[in-house]
Amino acid sequence: MSRRAFGLSLLNISGILVMVGALYDLLVPSVPHNHLAYLGATGELIDPKYAELDLAMLRSIGGCLLAIGGTTLVLTNGPIRRGETWARFTVAILVGVSEGNNAFRMFPFNSPWYGPLGFAILAVAGAVLAGKPASAARHAKIT
Repeated sequence: MSRRAFGLSLLNISGILVMVGALYDLLVPSVPHNHLAYLGATGELIDPKYAELDLAMLRSIGGCLLAIGGTTLVLTNGPIRRGETWARFTVAILVGVSEGNNAFRMFPFNSPWYGPLGFAILAVAGAVLAGKPASAARHAKIT
């Protein structure tokens, strides 16, 4: 497998994982246990308004991350595959910033922050490795 093919694979995996994580945020049926533990509460003792707010915030970030994961897949299999550099930078920024911030914000609440951090690392590494196709690179040297 070439360096470029490996980078494209990492980008596709990153986009899929971002979307899977987003689906968890969108579909979680109740306040996660680590959120309850942070509040020092159990599911029955938490004020329903706090539970509603917590779930709304999870679903809000889930919707945003679903769009970012989908955009990652579209850019990876379109402009990046064609060798357009701007798309690699765009994906690195989109996933790096969104999932990096997600991991940073999850850490104090004992949430699984290492997942989003891993997604960000995969996307940035994939963007670095998925350079221009060999034909485009050769054409750029000739002209």
